[in-house]
This record gives sequence, structure tokens and C-alpha cells, in this order.
Amino acid sequence: MRKLRLENIRSYKDAEIEFQLGKTLFEGDIGSGKSTILMAIEFALFGLGSEKGAALLRTGASEGKVGLIFEVDGKECTVTRGLSRKRNAIQQTEGVFKSPEESLDLSPTELKEKVLEALGFNEPPDPKAQSVIYRYAVFTPQEEMKTILLLSADLRLQTLRKAFRIEDYKTAADNARELSNRIRMRSGELDAATGDLLVLEKRIEDLSGQVQIKQQALEALAQVEQEKENLLNSLKSERNKLQAAELELSAVTAEIAHAEKTIGTKKREIENAREEVKRIKEKSKRTGLKVEELEAVDNPTAKSQEELKKEIKSLEKREKELRKVETQVEAKIGDYESIRENMRCPTCDRPADPAEFEEKIKAKKAEREDASNDVNACVLLMDETRNLLEKKGEYDIAQDKLGDLRKELDEYEKESEKWSSKISSAQEELEDEKKKLGTAKVGLERLKETSKKLRELEDELETVEKGLRKIRDEISAAKTSVKDWNRQIEEYGEQVKEKKERKSRAEALKEYRMWIDDYFLPSLGLIERNVMLSINQDFNSNFQKWFGILVEDPEKEASVDEDFTPLISQDGYEQDVRYLSGGEKTSVGLAYRLALNTIVQKVATGMRSNLLILDEPTDGFSKEQLGKVREILDEIQSPQIIIVSHEKELESFADQIYVVSKHQGESKIIMREA
Repeated sequence: MRKLRLENIRSYKDAEIEFQLGKTLFEGDIGSGKSTILMAIEFALFGLGSEKGAALLRTGASEGKVGLIFEVDGKECTVTRGLSRKRNAIQQTEGVFKSPEESLDLSPTELKEKVLEALGFNEPPDPKAQSVIYRYAVFTPQEEMKTILLLSADLRLQTLRKAFRIEDYKTAADNARELSNRIRMRSGELDAATGDLLVLEKRIEDLSGQVQIKQQALEALAQVEQEKENLLNSLKSERNKLQAAELELSAVTAEIAHAEKTIGTKKREIENAREEVKRIKEKSKRTGLKVEELEAVDNPTAKSQEELKKEIKSLEKREKELRKVETQVEAKIGDYESIRENMRCPTCDRPADPAEFEEKIKAKKAEREDASNDVNACVLLMDETRNLLEKKGEYDIAQDKLGDLRKELDEYEKESEKWSSKISSAQEELEDEKKKLGTAKVGLERLKETSKKLRELEDELETVEKGLRKIRDEISAAKTSVKDWNRQIEEYGEQVKEKKERKSRAEALKEYRMWIDDYFLPSLGLIERNVMLSINQDFNSNFQKWFGILVEDPEKEASVDEDFTPLISQDGYEQDVRYLSGGEKTSVGLAYRLALNTIVQKVATGMRSNLLILDEPTDGFSKEQLGKVREILDEIQSPQIIIVSHEKELESFADQIYVVSKHQGESKIIMREA
């Protein structure tokens, strides 16, 4: 063990302890907090066990934690457990296990399992149980050791069997007896399940006989079925010929109906085509009259509408220009008349001669008249051109209509020719259908007797088919019976096979049970007794050795009986342990404890621990006995021993000393030199 850390554990708020190899002593007054250290170590390794969380969590604290670092086979491991107060309950929280290979967050149960694996303690990881191996091979509270001394022989032996792992023999024996009982019950069940084996075999024999008889009947029915099938096939062949003739008759009848229908259709087509030709000719005649009417329309000019439109546009422009000149001349006349009347130039304000402007006015008026004549001539020409454009448009429309009408005349001519061709084709097809109709009527007379013969043959076929169906129904029923019987035979065969296997298993189970009851259980009991006797002798030797060191009284002798009950005698008289003095009880308890520790470490297979914890081992010892403790500790030769005691005399035995004290409800730990 390397280091222990406490946070809010009983009287400790925050404490850390470094452990060294050798003998470590924790001393202090009663109630100072020494036992808490041992409780914390056990809690860190194995959880609460049978303890309550309230026994560890500091009063008033909501959370507490214990961390322990220990070393196994040179590998350092760290385990951390926590406590949490929730409402009125205190529960363990998820813990942590660290090793050089891994770091795991684990539940309390998983954490205990991991620690047991690391320590090599071969016991179940029950979170509500204490580690039996730890309690007897590493640490046992002194009060528990005294308790085991005073237990009844049965309870003490039961406890020691767990510690010595002898309980495995009892468990194996109980399991073997349970297995034997189950084998007995199972073999009985198998025997009961095979009671009707002979009945099933008789059923198989009877059904096999019935199958043989029915198979013979099936052979006779198969012969009759073949004869019926041959007759039926012959009749069907004849029927096929008649059906072919009937199909031909049907085809001829259909052909006559089709020909008559086609003839009527063709006649209607010819009549409709003739009516259509007549209608087309009338429409062509009306269209021809319209063509003649449109051909009479004259062309007003060789110019196109676009050319006429351009001339109109040019005349409109010319009109604007002439009117502009007219307006300018009119304005000039107004200016001259103003100067003439005012006799002064409006621009330079010089005097002007009215006679001079009289001539100008006269000239301008002549110019105005010429301009007006040009405007009127332009307007007249423009009106004539517009009238010509309108007539040209009417002519062009007439020409377009004339083209359309001529196309219509061509279409009418083509359509008339098409309908005339249809009339010719329909007349030819009409003649062909009339010839087909005559031929079909001749064939109809030849096939009139076919239907009568076919009806007579169908009646005969029906009679033969009924007989064949009856035979086949009988065959089917017989085959169904055979199939059902064979299925029953197969099922009974499977049952017989299964029951024989069960019978064989029952015999084998009886042999297994005989081996368990007659050989295994007696051998197991003998082994257990020999192992227990060997452990008892070894235990007794160790117990006597430790007792002899602690109690130097040649008149007192100590030993254990076959139930590991300590026997103390003086002068040949046995003494009750309960009536020994306090120091003597402690000596017996310590000797018993050391013997138990030695044996458990020896028999606990796979356990890896070099630690021994002694809790108040010298309660009631005299000074002479305290001196003997050094001798015992030296002889034990455990690499790491932790002693909890309030005895000052033990300081001289220790390699390290921790002083535990409590002040105002809080424990403190101080290390001082040994």
C-alpha cells in the first residue's frame, strides 16, 4: 500500500497518508480517528459491504471521497470511491480504477470486481458483502476476532470454511447431490415417456399391412383407369375431327354473313360516293361563276400599292412645304402692310416710304396666289392618288380571291376524281363479294350434318369421362389413405426412434447417477475431510506457537479441536475462553488471528498480498506480553505491517509512527520519527 487520501470521511475533512514498507504504527487516544483509517482502506478496496454510507460520510457533508494507491506484483494501481448524500440517503457513486494499462470509470460492483481481480482474491464480487479473504488474511477488527472465538462450533466452522475456501467442497457436494436428484427425476421422466414404445411398434406393423393391401387395390384400379383413358382418347380424336368440321361450318356461316354484310356496305358506299360527286360538281359550278365575276375586275394602274403609298407620302411632304411657303409670304405681306401704315421700319425705326412698300405688297400678293395654286394642285393630285390606291387595293383583293377560288376548283376536280375512283373500286369489290357468297352457300349445304354428329359424340364422351373420374376418385382416395398411413408410420417411427433414444439416455443417466452417488460424493467427502484435517493440524501448530510466545505459562496449554474451537487447559483441566482474563483473551484472540492469517494466505489460491493490518492487537496485555509482540512481528516477516493502537510501548517496534488527534470534531495525522 502506497498512499491513502480522505475527503469528508467521518472525522476527516481532508487528509493524506504516505505508507512505507516495514512496520507503521497509528497511535492516538480512543475516538481520535484511528479506526477510520482502516475503514477507509477497506471501503476503497471493496466498497461499503455490509456498512451503511452514513457510517463513513462526514456529518453535514454532501459528498465524500477515498483514494487509495497500492502496488501488486510491481504494478501501481489507484482506486477511488465516492459517497453522495441525496435527500435522506447516502449512496456510493461511480468510481475510478487506474493501472499502467487502463483508466476506467466503473460502478461500485464493477470496481470491486476489478480490485478482486488485481489482488487475486478468488471470491464473488457481491457489493453488499465484505471480502472474507481480506478480513482473515489481511485485516480483522479485534472485536470480530473475539466474536469468532465465542461463536457456536457450527457458525465458527461455517465462517472458517469460507475463509479456508473449504466451502467449495461442500458447494461441490451440494451441487453433485442436486445434479443426482435432477438426473433421477430426468431419468424417471424419460422412462415414463417410453412406456408406450411397444404400442407404437404394433401400430406401425398394423398400418404397414393396411398399406400393402391398399397398394394391391391401387394396381387393379390403375388397369381400369388405363382402359378408360384409351377409350376416352379415341373418342376425343374423333371429336377433334368433328370440331374441325364444325369450325369450318362456323367459318362458312360467318363468311356468308360477312359477304352479305359487305355487299350491303359496298352498295351504300357506291350510293354515298355518287351523292358526294354530285355535291362536288354543284360546288364547282358555283365557284366557277365567282371566278368569272372576279376576272371582270380591271386593273386601275400598273403601279403597286407600295408605289402609290410612297407617292402619297411624297405629296403630303410637298403639301407641307408649299403651305409653309404660303405662310411665310402671308407673314411678309403683313409686315409690309404694317410699315406702310406706320411709315417706319419696325427693325431699325427709320422712316419708310409707303409708296415703295405698296409695290412690294402687290408683288408678294401675286406670289401668295401662285403658292395657293400650287397647294391646291398638290392636294388634288394627292386625292386622285389616294382614290387610285383604294381601287388598286380592291383589285388586289379580287386577285387574291381569284387565286383561292381557282385552287378550290382544282381541289374539287381532284376530289371528284377520287370519289369516282372509289365508286369503281367499290363496284369491283361488290362483284368479288357476290362470287364469295355463292361459293359459301354451296359449302354450307355440305356441312349441315356435322353439328348433329358432334352432339351425339359429346354425350358419349361425357359418359366415359364420368366413369373415368369415378375411377380416379377411388385411386385418389386410396393414395390419400396410403399417404396418410405412411405419414402415420413415419411419425410413429420418429416417436419410436425418439423414445429409444430417451430410453438409451435414461440408462446412461442412471449410470451417471450411480457414479455420482457411489463414487464421486464419497471421494469428495474423503478429500474434504483430509484437507480439513491437514488445515486443522497446520492451524493448531501455528495457534500453539503464537500462544506459547504470548503466554509464558508452562501450566497453560492451547489447541483447537476438529471444529477449530480454541481449547485452553491448565494442569490438565479445560478452561472456558469466556472466563479467561482480559489479557489472556487478547492473547488467545491474537494467536488465533495470526494462525488464521497464516493459513488463509496459504490456502487462498492466487492471492497476492504482502500486507498485514493489526487493529488494537494488545488490548489488556502486560508489559511482558507487549515485549513479546516484537518477537511475533519479527517472526511474521510481512513486508508491510500496519498497527493501530493506543499503546505507547509499541512505538519502539515501529519503523514509522503516525500520531492521530482530534480537535473540534476534526481528525489530524502527524508523522514523527520512530
